[in-house]
Amino acid sequence: MDKGIYLLIVFLPSRTVLKTKAKEFNLRKGYYYYSGSAMRNLSARVKRHIKVLKKKHWHIDFLIEKGEIVLINPYIVGDKEFEHILAHLLSEKLSAIKGFGCGDCKCETHLFYSQKLYLYPFLKELFKIQIERVIEILIDLYRGKETPVERFKTPWELLVSCVISLRTRDEVTAIAAKRLFDIAKTPEELMNLPADKIASLIYPAGFYKTKGKNLKKIAKIIVEEYSGKVPDSKDDLLKLPNVGIKTANLVLANGFGHYEVCVDTHVHRISNRIGFIKTKTPEESERVLKKILPEKYIREYNGLLVKHGQSICKPIKPVCSQCPLKKLCMHFLKNENNTT
Repeated sequence: MDKGIYLLIVFLPSRTVLKTKAKEFNLRKGYYYYSGSAMRNLSARVKRHIKVLKKKHWHIDFLIEKGEIVLINPYIVGDKEFEHILAHLLSEKLSAIKGFGCGDCKCETHLFYSQKLYLYPFLKELFKIQIERVIEILIDLYRGKETPVERFKTPWELLVSCVISLRTRDEVTAIAAKRLFDIAKTPEELMNLPADKIASLIYPAGFYKTKGKNLKKIAKIIVEEYSGKVPDSKDDLLKLPNVGIKTANLVLANGFGHYEVCVDTHVHRISNRIGFIKTKTPEESERVLKKILPEKYIREYNGLLVKHGQSICKPIKPVCSQCPLKKLCMHFLKNENNTT
């Protein structure tokens, strides 16, 4: 069973006195927008409306009987509050028909009128609100839970620790990077260390010998070509040995405050799993996420999803029963009957 809400648009061809079991509404010719919900079986509700099965149980049954369905858009979400959020969005653009379909909530109405068909992306606005809600929940969940790797703040520290982190667990990366910084705090100091010494300092990070050589090359380039300062250009960062788009974006976002999103396996997996995106590669995910994420949260998105991916939304067996996002997660809503 799928859960969700829906936006229904009905056209009334003439002025109508709509009599329900308890109320009477004087409705003009025009378009009527309704915010509904189905927390048990959304697809069945949509089919019922489309087939005009007039059970005359809800207010909307009487309206559909008198008019013609122009559009019915389902929106999968497990939080009934989004029905009321949609009603609020409709109230900002359209005229309210007070008292319609809101007997069980605090909304003034769930029905709104427009003389002409008003094509506004209400569900797109709702999607933006859902994204913000998810991020805010994650912020509350992981606020103050800084990982050892997140203690590195400067562009240089971020660059070096990111290079070390490839194919390496966070706890190993943090220890290895600190050991290296205790000996060589600056690009100049690192450049003057032998590659095998760098490798021994970052051991047991994965590919530590190759990373030792590349870190020495990176330090040399930064000293000789950028006056000892990490460049704040994506193109320049990508020219450095062992630096890919993930590392470049992390340095730009967390080191320089640029609005970039760093997409690793956690971000790619969870963003698709929850239903924010539908992409096949991290590179594609980065392009799409940069378009849809709120600017105020884009820089911390990676850190939040990494923590969530390590603790709850794991690759093989996500612990959905403990997840505060389950009412907003496509994966959970589609598999709810089989998820414990």
